[in-house]
Amino acid sequence: MLLAGPHKDSAQLLKLLPPEVNYIEVKDLQREISPARDLRALLELKNELAGLEPAIVHTHTSKAGALGRLAAAMANLHAKRPAIVIHTPHGHLLYGYYGPLKTFIFRLAEKFLSSFTDYFIALTPGEMRESAAAGLGKPGQWTVVHSGVEFKPPAIPLHKHDLEIAGDELTIGTVARLEPVKGVEYFIRAAALLYHRLPAEKLRFVVIGGGELETKLRNLAGNLGVRDRFVFTGFRGDAAALMGALDVYVQPSLNEAMGRAPLEAQALGVPVVVSRVCGLPDTIEEEKTGLTVKPGDAEALAAAIERFVLSPKLRARMGEAAKAWAAAPDETGFPRFGVESMNAHLLAFYRKVLSKP
Repeated sequence: MLLAGPHKDSAQLLKLLPPEVNYIEVKDLQREISPARDLRALLELKNELAGLEPAIVHTHTSKAGALGRLAAAMANLHAKRPAIVIHTPHGHLLYGYYGPLKTFIFRLAEKFLSSFTDYFIALTPGEMRESAAAGLGKPGQWTVVHSGVEFKPPAIPLHKHDLEIAGDELTIGTVARLEPVKGVEYFIRAAALLYHRLPAEKLRFVVIGGGELETKLRNLAGNLGVRDRFVFTGFRGDAAALMGALDVYVQPSLNEAMGRAPLEAQALGVPVVVSRVCGLPDTIEEEKTGLTVKPGDAEALAAAIERFVLSPKLRARMGEAAKAWAAAPDETGFPRFGVESMNAHLLAFYRKVLSKP
């Protein structure tokens, strides 16, 4: 059974679900905090779980995970056999999102919710280490199961000319929601440093995605004298296909549990530069498929990108290695970050915890 809040693409989701999955939409389960709606969602979740009496309750993300775990704890009070409660946070809020006060409140809330959680699943070893070190659950409660990435080649691969970029221009880009934690500001500042430092190079920069900071970021590029070097695409449903038009991919996030886009870029043979935060370093092979840099440091980011700009051989070597690495199988026999591998690891984990007395 899948219990989820309303979503604009719910109809499409239903088409993708196997017929044996029972989907229930909890209309009051939403991302925004609303005491009245959250209470109604909590009670509905509790009633559904009490009626179903599942062996496992697996919750995801912060808001749904909090209400889901509380509902499971309430339902477990009267259950003949209490459900095993597993939570996948899909990242943490320990840094990069909020100021000290909100971060402190988040940590307190998560420590409280940990008492209702039997196991935690991190998307990467980096997320697991940082979360456990912060006291979110105990080290023995954590395991790692990545989020499955679809590595099928785009049905219609896009090229530089689709972005009105000349074929001889070196194209560096990022895919992100345009909000502070994604660090796109530092990508723009790094681009300005490179443009003025390497005037002989034909450089173009691409920002794929939309969000609250789009106007501010466009203005920043203008103020730094590189607006005509940038392509801002806004939100694109074909972002994965657009990455095929890039020569270098950059993920400048200030916090990221895993990062799907760097993996999608590598699968297309594009070398990457990522911030050294949370789980991002786990998505590349350092100095083989990409480079890591200090977060929030435009100079460090520019220096890493410059290595690729000045060396076509480095781009080609790391791009080939990136494509091979992304497609290489893990112990399941499937690509290491693919959907099939994720499902195999989850199924094995479910069987493991269910077999415990």
